[in-house]
Amino acid sequence: MLDDRFEPQWLEGHALLWFDLHGMPGVPWWQGDRGVIALTAQTVRRADLDGALVFALSCYLGERNSPMLEALLDAGARYVVGGAGQNWSNLTRPTGAGLLGLRFRQFLDRGADPLRALALAKRWLQLKMAFNRLAGAKAGKMLADKDALAFRAYYRGTV
Repeated sequence: MLDDRFEPQWLEGHALLWFDLHGMPGVPWWQGDRGVIALTAQTVRRADLDGALVFALSCYLGERNSPMLEALLDAGARYVVGGAGQNWSNLTRPTGAGLLGLRFRQFLDRGADPLRALALAKRWLQLKMAFNRLAGAKAGKMLADKDALAFRAYYRGTV
């Protein structure tokens, strides 16, 4: 297990944290490849996130009673952006949640507040999907992008 070597301080002092780990419904950890536990809710709670923004591609983060979402908010994250259910992305060519996250970060870098940055990133993704439809892309190729449109920003009081 990698988490036993993970120092909570590694999460501290960042304006934006990006997670791309595997989540499962109701479990208090995220896994890396090959099922290795990479980060637990217990470790996250020991960090001081001090108002950081979190973008997580991890599956099932937005589910009701998500231990990892609760841990991020308990640790002080201002907003946690993620989605419920399975979330799709691609490591070699960003699609879906990964593409949404890249656009989210670009809009943050241009000065948008987090909620506006998420709205603009989603709008950009909708326009991309409309263009792809006009160009004749098959619906199956756009499922990851459609899934990412369901991402939302969570903050204390919404969970």
